[in-house]
Amino acid sequence: MPLNRWVNVTALRIEDLPAMIKDDVEKFLETYPRSPAARLRPRMGMAGEFWLAFIGPEVREETTGIGGTPCDALEDFNRNYVEPAASRNGSTAH
Repeated sequence: MPLNRWVNVTALRIEDLPAMIKDDVEKFLETYPRSPAARLRPRMGMAGEFWLAFIGPEVREETTGIGGTPCDALEDFNRNYVEPAASRNGSTAH
């Protein structure tokens, strides 16, 4: 289900974030190296006062984290991320 209220989000790769924010994000990812956020390195963006962490071409509930800070958004991303069934059962997609 798309989160249409976030339509005007400019997405940045973690590597392209301003240095101070990037440092905080990288520390968070190093602290949780096996988390979905660390493995997938979602794009980051802002919508109003909220930070978003998401993967894919559109902001979707199962692949998006929302928070007051970039690290809060990554934490929410880790809670919300739903792996594709093929990944969970060890199969690969054909």
